[in-house]
Amino acid sequence: MMKTPNVKLLIHALLVLTITRAALGDVMLGGPGVPVGQMYASGASFSLTYSLLSSYKFVMTGLEAKGNVINYIKGDKNKYTLVATVSSSVGNSRTANLIFKDIATFNASPLISLPIAPAVIFKASNTPITFSLKWNSLEGSDKKASGTFNILGEYQKDPPKPVGSLIFSTGKFVLNNPNAKPSGTATITRE
Repeated sequence: MMKTPNVKLLIHALLVLTITRAALGDVMLGGPGVPVGQMYASGASFSLTYSLLSSYKFVMTGLEAKGNVINYIKGDKNKYTLVATVSSSVGNSRTANLIFKDIATFNASPLISLPIAPAVIFKASNTPITFSLKWNSLEGSDKKASGTFNILGEYQKDPPKPVGSLIFSTGKFVLNNPNAKPSGTATITRE
């Protein structure tokens, strides 16, 4: 005979878990290619990195942040700086930051966006590369900071479809014969 779980006990456990997470606070971290809810910091300060493996393109257009009013630790008057860095395995990177007067200001802030113009483009050549997204908070500390901090842009996992043309100096050729090697040039590009 199979026992059924105690429903009251399960509800109580879920309620305690929910209250505990709410009491700690969460800063949800997001970006192109990052699954929603995958990255979060349970308070400040934090430094977290997410890797987009075997990818072809990432365009960084800015960042945004928004705080939520909750019961936070009062009295921290340090500036609160959010820093986002995108880098690629071929060596290029771009960093941007948002600065708040203090944690209390962040916790009560509306959505603030910082566009990067022109957009920063990270692109693979012939082989895929890895993109690294890093979220940091500096100069302030609050175990109950809560809000969102997003890297804005676009992400392309797979290579773009090739487009191209064949130009022959003279004549017409049927290219279904594997041994056919007409003279001329072929130009194939991605994007």
